Amino acid sequence: MRVQPCPASTPLRSLASALAGTALGCLFALSGASAAEVTLKAAVFVPPSTTYGIPFKRFVDHVNETGKGVLQIRIVGGPEAVPADGQAQAVRTGVLDIASIPPTYYKSVMVEGDAQILTDMTLAEQRKSGAYAALNKIAVERMDSLYLTTYGVGVPFHLYITKEMPVGGINDIKGLRFRGQPNYNAIFKHYGIAGVNIAAPEVYTALERGTVQGYGWPLWGIEDFGWEKLTKVRVDPGFYNVIVNILMNKKKYDSLDAAQRKVVDDAVVWFEQDNDKYTTDTTKATLAAQTKAGIKSVDFGPEFKKTAVDLYWDDLKKLSPDAITKLQPLLTKK
Repeated sequence: MRVQPCPASTPLRSLASALAGTALGCLFALSGASAAEVTLKAAVFVPPSTTYGIPFKRFVDHVNETGKGVLQIRIVGGPEAVPADGQAQAVRTGVLDIASIPPTYYKSVMVEGDAQILTDMTLAEQRKSGAYAALNKIAVERMDSLYLTTYGVGVPFHLYITKEMPVGGINDIKGLRFRGQPNYNAIFKHYGIAGVNIAAPEVYTALERGTVQGYGWPLWGIEDFGWEKLTKVRVDPGFYNVIVNILMNKKKYDSLDAAQRKVVDDAVVWFEQDNDKYTTDTTKATLAAQTKAGIKSVDFGPEFKKTAVDLYWDDLKKLSPDAITKLQPLLTKK
């Protein structure tokens, strides 16, 4: 016996069509919902709860608050999740979508990034001068990454002395051993200070034992390691800038739809406006905390800062003469 198909007008056919339409509608609704919200993977070069991780966490929190249902960022962790010196590469390859890292961690592929630590401009001034666009262009070419935004501008580096001794000028610290990092090498060499490579978690013990008599570190963050308990003197003026760049994989950014990009772009605008006050307030609180800890300031004069900056410009020009020569005027106030 041959089964005859139901006429189009039968209740069975109508019910089947209705069910099929409902199912298809649900499928489109579900797929639309999943496409509407994208989650980006991110890492930061230090634990997110520490001094230089907190600004990035603030950026991420703002994105996640304003981007509900559209775009979210998930911090997979700090260097324990992805080693700091591998985070830029992880962004380049797409293992991470975003990373918050200083340019020293990708200096081997983009030495020009370190020029930003020598600027005397605000971030807004760097954007206006074309410096930020120039750095972004190099990052795209070398690392397939975008410079979304930056924090740390205006937070200087310092020399700190832990040895009990009279300090009145640079000659008093010649011959001492300091824990340093690569961007201190030029100034250490110039002033006859012996730089010693020591991992940050081991510095406290080295200071306590007198293995080193001081260290180089920015204004913010010595309390993350308890170093303020051993520090006697902070040398002023500070020099350089802390620079932490928030990098994003370019292909990932380009793959976002207009609404998703708007969440990121609007967060950058908010962050750069809000971060000025955050930086001012944090610097004020840090100086007060260091004074309370008994750390004295000794002023080595403006020439000390100028020498530090000039020495590092010279070092960078040896590594990338053409690019650094073009970047220097863009990063320097007229």
